[in-house]
Amino acid sequence: MLLEKKNYVVKHVTDELSAISAATEFKPDLIILDVFLKNISSGINAGKAIRKNDVLCPIIFTTGNSFKQTKEEINDISNSHLFIKPVDVDQLIRYIEEKL
Repeated sequence: MLLEKKNYVVKHVTDELSAISAATEFKPDLIILDVFLKNISSGINAGKAIRKNDVLCPIIFTTGNSFKQTKEEINDISNSHLFIKPVDVDQLIRYIEEKL
């Protein structure tokens, strides 16, 4: 809602397959993905599939864990960044504005 209040167009999805489909169809300027999505699906897997579909915009991942393996998997996805929850909204907005 905060992004919409700042006049960003937001497409909201909740699972891996929807994220891949939306990113491929809409070609967004930026994607925000939680590491853990509904239906036991993975934001990291979605990010990898999105890249395979030639969507190259920045991807911001969010998660409540800071496991080394999670960080390494995200680092393997080009043009991505990780924010650990709770996310500082001001920092997130600054990052988005820098990328766009």
